[in-house]
Amino acid sequence: MAAAKKEEKKLYRLKNPKTQYAEGSFTLAGEQEKELPENPSRQLLDRIEAGFIVEVK
Repeated sequence: MAAAKKEEKKLYRLKNPKTQYAEGSFTLAGEQEKELPENPSRQLLDRIEAGFIVEVK
């Protein structure tokens, strides 16, 4: 029987910890790291594409 591989959740943070982002129930501030909501908004995805919010490596 093959072992089930646990899917890793990606964490995101603000590129500049002196800033903050809030939209609905999703917020990021300072050094906080979070998973994206199940259905991220277009505005949130735009912030990621622009580099304001980055994936934690």
